[in-house]
Amino acid sequence: MGVRLEWDGKVSEIPRLHLPLQVVETVNSPRADRGTIFENPGAADDDGWRNKLIWGDNLHVLASLADELAGQVDLVYIDPPFDSRQDYKVRITVGDDSAGADQELSKIASVIEEKAYRDTWGKGTDSYLSMLYQRLVLLRELLSERGSLFLHLAPNVSHLARVLLDEIFGAENFRAEIIWQRTTAHADTQDFGTIHDSILCFSKSDKHVWNPQFRPYDDSYIKSHYSSIDAAGRRYHLGDLTGAGLRRGATGSPWRGYDPGRIGRHWANDPATLDRWDAEDRIHWPKSGSFPRYKRYLDQMPGQPLGDVWDDIFPINSQAKQRLGYDTQKPEALLERIIRSSSDEGSIVLDCFAGSGTTAAVAERLGRRWIACDIGRFAVHTTRKRLLDRPGCRPFVVANLGRYERQVWQQATTGDRVRAYLDFIVALYGAATVGGFQHVHGALGPRAVHVGAVDAPVTLAEIKDALDEAAGAGHPGLDVLGWEFEMGLHELVQDVAKGAGLELRLRYIPREVMDPRAVQSGEITFHELAYLQVEAKVVRRTVHVTLADFVLPNPGLVPVSVRDKVQSWSDYVDYWAVDFTFGAAGAADTFRNQWQSYRTRADRALELTAQHDYAEAGDYTVLAKVVDIFGNDTTTAVPITVR
Repeated sequence: MGVRLEWDGKVSEIPRLHLPLQVVETVNSPRADRGTIFENPGAADDDGWRNKLIWGDNLHVLASLADELAGQVDLVYIDPPFDSRQDYKVRITVGDDSAGADQELSKIASVIEEKAYRDTWGKGTDSYLSMLYQRLVLLRELLSERGSLFLHLAPNVSHLARVLLDEIFGAENFRAEIIWQRTTAHADTQDFGTIHDSILCFSKSDKHVWNPQFRPYDDSYIKSHYSSIDAAGRRYHLGDLTGAGLRRGATGSPWRGYDPGRIGRHWANDPATLDRWDAEDRIHWPKSGSFPRYKRYLDQMPGQPLGDVWDDIFPINSQAKQRLGYDTQKPEALLERIIRSSSDEGSIVLDCFAGSGTTAAVAERLGRRWIACDIGRFAVHTTRKRLLDRPGCRPFVVANLGRYERQVWQQATTGDRVRAYLDFIVALYGAATVGGFQHVHGALGPRAVHVGAVDAPVTLAEIKDALDEAAGAGHPGLDVLGWEFEMGLHELVQDVAKGAGLELRLRYIPREVMDPRAVQSGEITFHELAYLQVEAKVVRRTVHVTLADFVLPNPGLVPVSVRDKVQSWSDYVDYWAVDFTFGAAGAADTFRNQWQSYRTRADRALELTAQHDYAEAGDYTVLAKVVDIFGNDTTTAVPITVR
């Protein structure tokens, strides 16, 4: 049976909820390629494949992917939390100022910090091991027989993970423990400085993909092993042309008057090869009576075969051009080495702890297919922008588990008791529960509170009912909490609220509500639904879509020091995109990202007008999506007629 690791809460059966993935966005035309003409823009691969960026709990996502991709993934790289008992942040620059592009983000005055992910676990290491174990079991099922998994961890948990991997993959499939030196030791430490991470590599079988990798020779090695220099200045090393045993093509006959048989050896290559090497000046002829030798030129060597200690890849904090302000971001060179070694072009590469998107970005550049998944909205948004900024990026989809994931969460948290769900959300909002009403579920001071269902957007009719009930009970205002809102609701409902004599606030129920760690921390923020105004002007067959106004209802969440530097409403917009033909081709619920503008650290400018030429006259719906500095989406639709 082998050695097993046991802990409280270890399960024998992994939860396998096969929830359908919902494609919410297709990205067809990256900004980096704007103006480039493609033969078939937005097309999938010949086999129907499209790369996938997925927002959701990776336990559910992996189980869902298994229906389609079990046994097809050639490479998994994951960089999960390290059980560090810390929270990690993403830093977002606000506005157009690019003066700090070459500075540390933490030192730029116009930067806000938001939580990217939590590395805290309710029951400590037991909870952490349960999280890791369940995902490793599912990842093994997704791997092909040629597949390998690279698990990136810190020394505090890598020894425990090694035992888990021995159990799940089999000790015979252990390939390497790679030591990545990520920093240098600090002089003020009271112990041996921890300067490395461990990357554990296991394969599904002995048929795994392996492409040997090499690293450049260092100066001391070159000087000691390639000490000879020819007239052209090329360094070379002398190697033997003879061997003790016959190899294929070898001969024991004399060549050019030299007979290795007299010393019990043979020429390692046939005479024709030796003649060719001599014509290419690759034979060293001795002045004494010793045998000729082979000139092994340095510039013809691939380098030193790569071992399991990697001390030549520098951490991300030393590479200004790659830094995205995302804690724990890994350098592209690290992922490039892993992807090149253990996958081929066209292989599927999967990372279900995507973070800043390094795996997806490198896989895209190297011609691999990829799947990236993360539970954090900032991770998904950061990854999307990173891919869009890469020239030649192939089309990809953004997906989630939507209401299906929320239904599972509700069932696990409050069961079939709808009232228990409503009370749970009301309490998280900081309000008090109330009874005796159908549409008013709580009260925050004098204001009434209504909670939307987990499996449907909040509708205008629903809000009207809640407004009537709140007004009848004498409340001066109503707060509506929803996971999703009917499109264009913000504009439609404000006049209705004024007619009822109430002040109305629409707030998103954040996905973090489904994370018990976030609930326990008390750091849940219900962001108010933003106001977005878009204008569309049609000239013949061309539409000009202008982002005209954006109101961030929660500016108080922005530090005063940053708020003081805001010069325009557009400073609160990090990204916006346009679908010029929303609802066409039967894709009524999918946003087709046909144009986008967004801010990067190096380029803070934001284009406020998009243009599109229609091939045919007709009625169209233009849908615009804005992602604000807090990572929240706001959409609005504009109907147009092209004549």
